[in-house]
Amino acid sequence: MRSDIDHTTILSSADESRWNAIYDELPIALQDVHFTYDYNNLYQKNGDGEIRLFVFQKNKQLYYYPFLLRAIIIEGSKSEFKDIETVYGYTGPISTTNDHDFLNEADQAFCAYCKSEKIITEFIRFNPLMQNQQLLEGNSAMKLIELRDYISVDLKTIDDSLMTSYSPQNRNKIRKAEKSGVKIVFDKNGEAFSEFESIYLENMTRLNAANMYFFSPEFFAALKKLVMKSGVLLLAKMEEEIIGATVFFKSNMYSHYFLSSVSEAGRKNGVSNLMVHKGLLWAKENNAQMMHLGGGVSADQNDPLLVFKKNFSEKTVKFFIGKRIHDQEVYDKLIKVWDSSHGEKAVKYKSILQRYRLTKEELL
Repeated sequence: MRSDIDHTTILSSADESRWNAIYDELPIALQDVHFTYDYNNLYQKNGDGEIRLFVFQKNKQLYYYPFLLRAIIIEGSKSEFKDIETVYGYTGPISTTNDHDFLNEADQAFCAYCKSEKIITEFIRFNPLMQNQQLLEGNSAMKLIELRDYISVDLKTIDDSLMTSYSPQNRNKIRKAEKSGVKIVFDKNGEAFSEFESIYLENMTRLNAANMYFFSPEFFAALKKLVMKSGVLLLAKMEEEIIGATVFFKSNMYSHYFLSSVSEAGRKNGVSNLMVHKGLLWAKENNAQMMHLGGGVSADQNDPLLVFKKNFSEKTVKFFIGKRIHDQEVYDKLIKVWDSSHGEKAVKYKSILQRYRLTKEELL
């Protein structure tokens, strides 16, 4: 831990106990699994960068911002320059106050930190349940972009038998799965986590998913511990065969549908519908007020994954990302080199802030 600037603290993976202590001091309305040390550390374990927590405090108010710090490779070697990306999930900064002066001072302190660390760009995935992009509205350097609608479920509307918020088609699929003999089991000890990992990776291969969805063994080992602490692994079984598995998280008010996979047999029996339903009931029974289901893989309102999630709720929340350049001169040089070496791809990927990181293998 080190404090370079007045009122500012920067924590790393070496500061687990301090990170946890600060998180525990947050108001309940600001506590979400995505902001915990354990969740962020999943992605350091995955090799995505080094986790940091930026904390700004003044007059008993607190500004809290976790992210990944990453070295920038130039001509095959690690350079002195770095960039920031928030972890896969929904974080960004949160604050115990909306006072404009405090937020402005906190952001100025953060920008000073970025300058001292030679950070050239910053990419944020904001938390749609908290709508915390509002903390940076009016910031001339931060470009806020609304991507798409995500689905949330008011857990007060969920009932085990009536399922009143569900579409008729969804209710039929849930009942079909139950009648076909699918049983839902809550794995509290992680005994079947290796089966979940196998089903998940098989599905990602079948879907020809992007590399970012193929998590490392170290990631899954850490995820298992986090699920046992802050979530649940839900298994769908038919005649003792696991045909589906889903991870849900919960922290006080908020719960999240995280990773889910089904086998070929599961896809034929409405297993995904039944697992989400049981996950919603689990969250409600554990006093969560809202479940975040996420969205589709595109902004298309007919995206199949989005349509599936809308079967559980018509309530939508906006998902925003944020982009900011901290060192325009260095950034322009990196982009000029990348664009000049990628021809037509440079035009296709011009909206990607950190495209200087993309390798030819990652380009579509």
